[in-house]
Amino acid sequence: MADNTTGILWALLSAVMAAFTTVLAQRPLRHMGLMAATLWTNFMNTVVLAAWGWWIYEEGQFSLEGMLWFALMGVTAYSYGRVVFYKALDTIGPPRLMTLMTTAPLLSLSLAVLFLGERPGLAVLGGTLLVIAGVTLVSYEPSEGRWVHRGILWGFASALSLGVSVFLRKKGLAAMPNVGLTVAWSNLVSFPVLFSLRPLMPAALFEWRVGWAFWALLGVGFLNSFNQILYNLAVLHGEVSVVGPIISSSPVFSLLFTALLLRDTARVRLATAAGVLVTAGGMAAIALGR
Repeated sequence: MADNTTGILWALLSAVMAAFTTVLAQRPLRHMGLMAATLWTNFMNTVVLAAWGWWIYEEGQFSLEGMLWFALMGVTAYSYGRVVFYKALDTIGPPRLMTLMTTAPLLSLSLAVLFLGERPGLAVLGGTLLVIAGVTLVSYEPSEGRWVHRGILWGFASALSLGVSVFLRKKGLAAMPNVGLTVAWSNLVSFPVLFSLRPLMPAALFEWRVGWAFWALLGVGFLNSFNQILYNLAVLHGEVSVVGPIISSSPVFSLLFTALLLRDTARVRLATAAGVLVTAGGMAAIALGR
């Protein structure tokens, strides 16, 4: 069994940073077009990560195979994935979104077993049941007179993107272990993909509003760049079946940051809090069971 200690530590830091930037992004997202916000965040990621990647570059790190894996991630994670993430964030709020995204390890775990040869322990089964129970709690929305919140599918779409991206990162970093240039390239690839969608979408989605929201998202993009580095370090130094669940434990921190920073706009329900804790317990069981 591989020593995943370093990967787990990076993954935990990534989970905290992901939760923090998610909560910070909720307010400014209401004042800027969804696609414009996505492009602005991706631009910040490209600039910051490219600079960092060149700074730490070592001879022999470049790999065409790695570039191809991260180009694919540019389509799945930083185009489709980031759009549905922001849409879900605006629709269902940080605690519910971050909890739904804890289902992502179920996909990344399957890919790791099938294509990376990882063999998770039996504790994964118990952890999986806890994840499902937590998602059920957080999805239930009795105040709307329906079983699930109307925007819940956006959350699951975002989880799908995250689950695939962990696998793509692992394959790409195995061929090109530069935690900066790889993701900078992914974000660069996203620009033609996102702009190609412009004729098919309402113009309001691409609306820029230079004001406090613009500068707030600049800060979010900057922090998100560091989160991408932490994310890559976790995947580089740990098995996907271990670091994936840890990265997805961010609902615990998202709930805390929401209570501290969004008390006037987001109400943390008892069922949501319970769902977060149960899901986090499932993720812990998966990780510790390894």
